[in-house]
Amino acid sequence: MDQRPVYLDLFKAKVEEINKIEETLTMSFEASSDFCHTGGRILQGGFVATMLDCSMAFLAFELTDYEKSPMTIDMNINYLSSGAPGRYIAKAKVTKIGKSIGFLSSELFQDDKLIASATCTAKMADINKKYLKQMRDTVRK
Repeated sequence: MDQRPVYLDLFKAKVEEINKIEETLTMSFEASSDFCHTGGRILQGGFVATMLDCSMAFLAFELTDYEKSPMTIDMNINYLSSGAPGRYIAKAKVTKIGKSIGFLSSELFQDDKLIASATCTAKMADINKKYLKQMRDTVRK
């Protein structure tokens, strides 16, 4: 049974690049007018947050070889510009990942325009080995 979260498919989420040396990840998303307000023209802020959070989490999964699950403790988002329906690119990076806490950031772009930025603190929880393959498949699909 496919346990991939539905929102990943709705946003056509895809990991475009992972650089384990630089500890960065680039991820793409597609947002239709169904995720927008103001007559379908402006992307709703909660979906912006989802894209930012997702990119940081997927980076943490990769860098810990799926041994740890980043459980967001706090996330600070700066909404810098409005986004419209279309393609988005999130660029996540690590500030530091320790044994139990991780610090990450991400920026979300549309057509090279910075839409929002975020930082997060995450509890690096052990992943139940039962879900290891599922998590790997979700990120790499």
